[in-house]
This record gives sequence, C-alpha cells and structure tokens, in this order.
Amino acid sequence: MHIEDTFDVLYTHTEGEPLCIVHSGINYPAATTILQKWQYLKDNYDWLRLALMREPRGHKDMVGVFVTPPSEPGYDAGLIYMDATDYQFMCGHGTIAIAMAMVARGMVKRAVDGITTIRFETLAGPVTAKVEARDGRVLSTEFQNVPAYVAYKDIDFDLPGLGKLRADVVWGGNYFAVIDIRDTKLRISPETGKDLIHYGILARDQLRKLVQPQHPTEKHVKSLDFVTFWHDPTVEGAMYKNVHVFGVGQLDRAPGGTAMSGMLALLESRGAITLNQTIKAEGLLGSGLYEGTVIAETDLGGTRAVVPVIKGKANLLGSARWTFDRNDPVDAGFIVA
Repeated sequence: MHIEDTFDVLYTHTEGEPLCIVHSGINYPAATTILQKWQYLKDNYDWLRLALMREPRGHKDMVGVFVTPPSEPGYDAGLIYMDATDYQFMCGHGTIAIAMAMVARGMVKRAVDGITTIRFETLAGPVTAKVEARDGRVLSTEFQNVPAYVAYKDIDFDLPGLGKLRADVVWGGNYFAVIDIRDTKLRISPETGKDLIHYGILARDQLRKLVQPQHPTEKHVKSLDFVTFWHDPTVEGAMYKNVHVFGVGQLDRAPGGTAMSGMLALLESRGAITLNQTIKAEGLLGSGLYEGTVIAETDLGGTRAVVPVIKGKANLLGSARWTFDRNDPVDAGFIVA
C-alpha cells in the first residue's frame, strides 16, 4: 500500500440527497475563470472525482462539489459540481447544502443580522445564496438561481411500457425533460426506484433524438442530461411530487433545486403560477419540501426567462480524511450496474 494523496471532505444531505464537499487540497491556477478551473479539474483531478463519487468511497448516486477560489471580485467562491459519471452545470440541493455548511463551519463570516449572503460562480452562471442562522443554528438556504426558461414545449413521444407521453424541456441550471405521469401506472416512491430509472433513461435517450438544446448565452451548455417525472403530491402543501433521473441511472432523492427552477419557468409560461407566488415541491422521499418563487422576468440572450428563488434546508453528516493509492485499480472507483 502506497499512499499518494490525502484530501479532507465534508458530507451533507439535503432531504436525503448526498453531497461530498471538496473544500481544500487543490492548488488552482491563478487568474483563471470558472470554466478554466473546470478544465483544470478535468485534466488533473478527474481521478479524484471518480475515486470520491464511486465505490468504495461513494456510490452510484453520490453528488459532489469542488469549492474553488473566486475568479474575480464580487464572488466568495466557485462551485463545480460532479457526480459518479460526469460534471453538472449547477446543483440546487448542493447549493443549499454548501452554503449552510460554509456558515456552520466558519468558512465565511457570519452576518450579525442572521442572514449571511454568499455569492457563487457556477458553470451555469452566478448564483447568490442567503443563509439564515438563529440562536446558534443554521436553519436554511434561499438562493437566487440563474435565469430559467422553457426551451421546448409539448414534445410528443411514445415510451414503451407507459404509452404516449408529452415532454417539455426546461433550463434551470441544467436541462430537464419534464414529463407528467399522472395518467400512467408509474408512481414516485423509493419502492419504484428501479422502474423510475428504467423509464427515465429510456425517455432521455428518445428525447435526445428529438431535441438538441443550446443555452442562449452559455455556449458550453448544450446537453439534455436530466428527466423529471411528476404527478400529484402526497404531502400536504406541495403543488406536485417529482423525481429526477440522470447519468447512468442515478436517482435524485431531493425535490430538486435546478429542476424546480425550470418547473417554475414552465408553470409561469402556462399561466399556472404568477410572479411572486410561492409554491412547494415534494421529492422522492417526501421528507421535506422546497419552496420556489419567480421574482422577475428577464432577458436571456434574446430569450424570455424568469428569475427563480429556491429555499430548502440541509444537514451536516460529518467529515472524512481520505487517502488514495492511484496504483490500486479498485481504489480508483467503480460502479456496479
């Protein structure tokens, strides 16, 4: 056994969805943008992503974030999200968690009035989080996300086993194919996880042949990576229950912050909600709700968009000091399908 590298990380969960926070140990090149830092990680530390996200240290559904120094004045940190198969442009549950963890662990100066503002760079654009702390407890994060918009509406397709369905593709920090399954046999629960994964990957593969989204201003963003299924809620106060399938069959446990941002844009475009109306969304576990509000309209490179604000809470699970032997092929990380 030859130990080559050691990294300290924090672990959180947001309504059951995990986050591995890599907050130190990487010397990022000076005077680089967030996109250049992303390329630096892909070129030099993708082995660390694989080793942390996959077994034996992680699992197929693990999500993580590299916390980077800010690229320019006005930001407090950069966030580059990752999972067991790839990188993510943004992550809502992760932003809720990392912001709360930064306040709880003293990684930023806590505001005396109880509301600490943290400004993040992400691969999707600027995100501003406000963390509430009272009486020694960090309670929640509310973040203003990147502008959200509807890329495609009413895409008809046939999904073997479920029949004829209709999808909308929305942007809320990632691209999501949103599919109403109220009239199908499929239901969202931990017990139906294998079915949700099967149909989610099948739907994404079909929809990728029908649409090719391209972000209006961020030219590196052009992939449909997530499928969101939704139906009526099971928790009082929620407007809908949803789940998100991505990667090679990862299943989001939380209500979904970037997904809710896209859903807000879709609901607002259809007249189902209005500006400054707050709604709640339920996730796979039904353990807690996210709150979401459209606070303004905006222009996104000539495309009409809305400004979403999402609120939720996370819990700190603990910390770990991992050691790595890059000569060990199992230590490098693996996925069991």
